[in-house]
Amino acid sequence: MSVGLLLSYGTLAVQGALFILPRRLSAKTRKIFVGQLRHFTDGQVKGIQDLEGNEILVKRSGDRLEAFSAVCPHLGCRVHWEQEERHFFCPCHRGIFDENGTATAGPPADAKQVLARVNLDVDSSSGAVYLEVKDTTERSA
Repeated sequence: MSVGLLLSYGTLAVQGALFILPRRLSAKTRKIFVGQLRHFTDGQVKGIQDLEGNEILVKRSGDRLEAFSAVCPHLGCRVHWEQEERHFFCPCHRGIFDENGTATAGPPADAKQVLARVNLDVDSSSGAVYLEVKDTTERSA
């Protein structure tokens, strides 16, 4: 009977502590399939959309893929890739970002801003490309 009582109070104490103490919630993410590696042309940038409709710019260099948000960190305008100049361009204030997403001209460069990176995962055996996005199916409390 003592063991049962001790286990009951221990369980109650743990549940009480979990209820009272706030949990550190990390953002829930999921991976969505965005294509095969062969669908991304070397040296080019392809625009795709995440689950919330935000444009993501995916750049391929050899077998390496990098993904950037198409939102300029300066004022939130849309950037696009200019193939001839090999840079990202923001038309709002003529901001220029190099191939790695680092600002090199305009107000974003003055503020030392960079394009936000988006996580990509490439399955080496199948060549499938997955974009890691915020899970929109979870309801926030």
